[in-house]
Amino acid sequence: MNKTRILPFIFCAFIFSVSCSPNLRKTIPPPEDLLKHGPLAKILVYSGNVAPGQSGANPSGMTLDISGSAALSAQGRDSNNRPIKISPKWTASKPELIEITPSSGDIVLVKGLREGTAEIVVEYEGVRHTVEYIFVK
Repeated sequence: MNKTRILPFIFCAFIFSVSCSPNLRKTIPPPEDLLKHGPLAKILVYSGNVAPGQSGANPSGMTLDISGSAALSAQGRDSNNRPIKISPKWTASKPELIEITPSSGDIVLVKGLREGTAEIVVEYEGVRHTVEYIFVK
């Protein structure tokens, strides 16, 4: 009978010690961060300089003249579609066709160098977005 009375106390002590582990506390973000936004879930890319939280034209399928240029902007969103400020890395699938300056940031300039079709990969914290079919004519 004594063993059955002690067992719940041992179980509660174990649960309490695991839940108060210092390692567990390090992995939980501060409550104020959770109230602002969750982790980055997706990246949105727009033609032009679009203000954070706003939307704009989709640049997929855009056409550039040789030596012509266009501004593109990127915004992060959490799983609840709340805006997150990001500074992603921009990479051209064919750097001989389009030039991206700067190579990272929330707003870049894309310049057509030679005729052809390329894609742009925008990446930040492991989340990627591909802008397809940039035509240079």
